Amino acid sequence: MGMSDKNLLAVALSGGIDSSVAAFLLKKDWARLVGASHFIWPDSRCCSVEVFDRARDVCKRLNIPYLQSDLFPEFKEKVVGDFINTYLKGKTPNPCVACNRFIRFDLFYRRLESRLKEEGYLPEGGDLYFSTGHYARIEKRPEGYFLARAKDQAKDQTYMLYRIDKNLLKKLVFPLGNYLKSEVVALAEKIGLEYSSVKESQDACFVETGYVDFIAGQTGRDDFIKPGEIVDLKGRVLGKHRGVVYYTVGQRRGLGLGSGPWYVAKIDPGANRVYVGRKVEAQKTSLLVEDLSWFIPFPRAALNCGVKIRYQTKEQPCRIEPEDNLVRVILKKPEIVTPGQSAVFYGDNLVLGGGKIV
Repeated sequence: MGMSDKNLLAVALSGGIDSSVAAFLLKKDWARLVGASHFIWPDSRCCSVEVFDRARDVCKRLNIPYLQSDLFPEFKEKVVGDFINTYLKGKTPNPCVACNRFIRFDLFYRRLESRLKEEGYLPEGGDLYFSTGHYARIEKRPEGYFLARAKDQAKDQTYMLYRIDKNLLKKLVFPLGNYLKSEVVALAEKIGLEYSSVKESQDACFVETGYVDFIAGQTGRDDFIKPGEIVDLKGRVLGKHRGVVYYTVGQRRGLGLGSGPWYVAKIDPGANRVYVGRKVEAQKTSLLVEDLSWFIPFPRAALNCGVKIRYQTKEQPCRIEPEDNLVRVILKKPEIVTPGQSAVFYGDNLVLGGGKIV
């Protein structure tokens, strides 16, 4: 695969254990390999001096070239901008999905491709293959290439990757897809990579303080932090909130209400209200999904498949019903559904598609 003399593989290095082990594994199969990192946010967990030093160190040990790309302006617009706007609309953003969609598997790849051509690493007629340390697999089926779940179901990251452009799948290599995390850690020790201090996190890498302080600092505004009423679903006032931006649908802690547990069921930024209910009132059996992306043809008729509506939840059975350019998802069992998060559809361990929860 990709073994022609002209083809080149770029491995994205984040300075962490996963991408570093991925690079060592790839070195065995790829004669022509380069390492690359992107700079997206100053002094963040993914862009510190320490991170880049580690990535450079891996490339030195493997004796491969190392490149850096500055994608800060585009990241700020596409990922951070979306993050802020989504919160201000009373929804909960998914910055990792946006970053993989617009930055890592799109702009970063294209910038690398043109630079590697310019610098003579990628000859005329050669293809640039691209690899990361994500836990996912690429599967070739008669209908084409698909994103498939990782062997390590607990670490599987396909939920965060469902937005990758279908046409790029045939150029992607995910060496960790067939490994358990414990095996990767053991390999790292064997190679002598010491990474105990790199924090792994599913949170926004660019937010060091709380989200609200971050949004205030970025926008120079604090008018969106207005205290208001917490009401039940019948509209009875139960308490006060500090500002809708502090709350997210499904939240249970920090509501300061008696006779709990209460769950945030709905957020209305216009009325500056937070609606709460008992778990069973906050749960839904159907949801609408917009801004869709598919690896299969758009389903014209109802389709039974699996869905994940949050990174940390398990896949559950559902039925998808197309409605114009949206789909309605009917869940087998009720769940708390958080607008702004992604709903990702699965069938036979493959990602079929997904979109944003309305």
